Amino acid sequence: MEIVSLNCNNCGAPLEVAAGSNYATCGHCGARLAVRRTASATYTEVLEKLDRTTDAIAGHLATIARQNEVERVDREWERERARYVGKDGGEPQPVLGLVWGFLVAGFGVFWMTGAASIGAPSGFVLFGLVFIIVPLTVGLSGLNTAGAYRAAEADYRRRRAEALRTDPPQAEGSA
Repeated sequence: MEIVSLNCNNCGAPLEVAAGSNYATCGHCGARLAVRRTASATYTEVLEKLDRTTDAIAGHLATIARQNEVERVDREWERERARYVGKDGGEPQPVLGLVWGFLVAGFGVFWMTGAASIGAPSGFVLFGLVFIIVPLTVGLSGLNTAGAYRAAEADYRRRRAEALRTDPPQAEGSA
């Protein structure tokens, strides 16, 4: 069996290792070592340092994966939010829509009673229904849109908080 003379990368003590070995333990300091080979040299590397470095890299990757997940959730929310907000970027205001709806509906009632009191034709009187039905329909639609927006926003906040507090899924084969 061929023996290779090396030094411990932890304490510098001389080591004798079998030529095909990938691992060794220093008899002087007890360090667990990986035997590394290049075209021009053979040397040792302390496994604990490799483990710490690997753990640090894994932690950084988990942080990056978490940030990517949060950014994905934020992008999805921005696309969904655009479906609900007005041209000015404001959130749906259901109360304002209903107030305007009732005001215009009140004008419709005023129209109908005024037209009926002056003896206007029935078509002219019934035209006031447009001022009642359309704004109330639009107001109720705005109320539904605002409710859907609030539910979507709550879902976004839940998904974002979940992405912030959980570790990303591990890739297959990793521990």
